[in-house]
Amino acid sequence: MKIPKINIGKRKLHISRRFKLTALAILTLFILLGTTTFTLVRAVNSWFDSHELVFNKVISVELKKPIEIKKREIETREIVKVIGEIPEPKDLETNAEKYIFEKFGIEDYKIAISIAKAESGLREDAININTNSTIDVGIFQINSIHFKKEFCTLKDVATMKGNVDCAYEIYKQQGWSPWVVWNTGSFKSVYGK
Repeated sequence: MKIPKINIGKRKLHISRRFKLTALAILTLFILLGTTTFTLVRAVNSWFDSHELVFNKVISVELKKPIEIKKREIETREIVKVIGEIPEPKDLETNAEKYIFEKFGIEDYKIAISIAKAESGLREDAININTNSTIDVGIFQINSIHFKKEFCTLKDVATMKGNVDCAYEIYKQQGWSPWVVWNTGSFKSVYGK
């Protein structure tokens, strides 16, 4: 089998004018699109440098208890914080009274001192053995049922500051109700004296 020879020669390839114009238009379009695309990409990147997309929840469901009981906070506590350091009252005579004022603050110190006076006469060494085999120790007569709590070990409550610190922790959690003199009202006889 013989392979035929193809003679191309020096023939000029004739490209029609229409084809040339179409090719030129397509090339121009690609250049314009490339430039426009580049400009558009730069603009989008620039926008994202100073903006971000945040996807929010369209609907949020929160389940709550129908009724809650919350302890009211006395608003004057915030006023005291804003005012700053309040000068110590002049009627504080002992170190224990001064420390009670420092710990309980301007609002509660008079009641705290009255309870401590009614419970122990402000005596650090006051000890009472109760009929239920528990003991009360120190200025605030901290009961031995509290000895397992933080700040309330027997070692803590045996000192004036430790006793006051423990009393303050109990007060923050339960109010004044753990003290018998509060419940009976007998602290009122020494209140402000």
